Formats: sequence, structure tokens, C-alpha cells
Amino acid sequence: MANAKTGNVLESGAHFFNEVVDGMKTQTRQFWLAGLGAYAKAGKDGMEYFKSLVAEGEVLEKQGKELISEQTDNANEKLAELKSRFEDVTGGRFQKVSSTLEERRADFLSRFGIPSSHEIEKLSAKLDEVSSSLKKTQAR
Repeated sequence: MANAKTGNVLESGAHFFNEVVDGMKTQTRQFWLAGLGAYAKAGKDGMEYFKSLVAEGEVLEKQGKELISEQTDNANEKLAELKSRFEDVTGGRFQKVSSTLEERRADFLSRFGIPSSHEIEKLSAKLDEVSSSLKKTQAR
């Protein structure tokens, strides 16, 4: 009789253990599937969120460019107006002073052997001609 009770207790204990293990397997699988689902949803929603951020960024960039363009145009208009008023007030003397200063600067630089921008442009054009001529010669 003691053996029968012990056997029943062992059977019920084993049955209980199997139920617990099966429950744990089921829960573990559900957690695994929930994790996969969350990962998939985050990837999908994340891509949609990324696309919406890009779209908003493009709108902001366009607005920024327009704003900068407007401000640049306004500043250029004001500068042109100020320049015109300044030239009217000075009676063209500013242009004379500016050209005199430019001549003196060029003279000063030439004393030290520094070529002017015009001389550099001429030299660059000659180098282009020589380079083109060399390429033609090498092609033959």
C-alpha cells in the first residue's frame, strides 16, 4: 500500500513536472514569437518612420534654400542701392580712388616678382596650348 501511494505520488509529480515543462515550452515559444513580431514591426515601422523623416527633411531643406535665397536677394538689393547712393555722393571719385589703389597694389606686387591675376590667366592659357600640343604629338 505504501508502494502504491508512493507510485501515485511519483506519477502525479511526474505528470505535474511534465505540465510545467510543457507550459514553459509554450510560454518560451510565445515569447520568441512575440520578439520576432516586435522585431519585424519595428523594422517595418522604422522604415516608414525613416521615410517620413526624409520627406520632412526635404521640405525643410527647400524652405531653408528659399529663405536664404530671399535674404541674399534682399541683401544684394540693399548693397546695390547703397553703392549707387555712395557713387552719387562721391561723384565717381570712389571709382577713381579704387582704380588708383588697384594700380598701386599691382605695382607693389610686381616689384616683388608676384604676377598679377591677368598675367596668371595668360600663362594658364599658354600652358593649355602647350599641353594640347603635347597630347597631339604623343597621339601620332
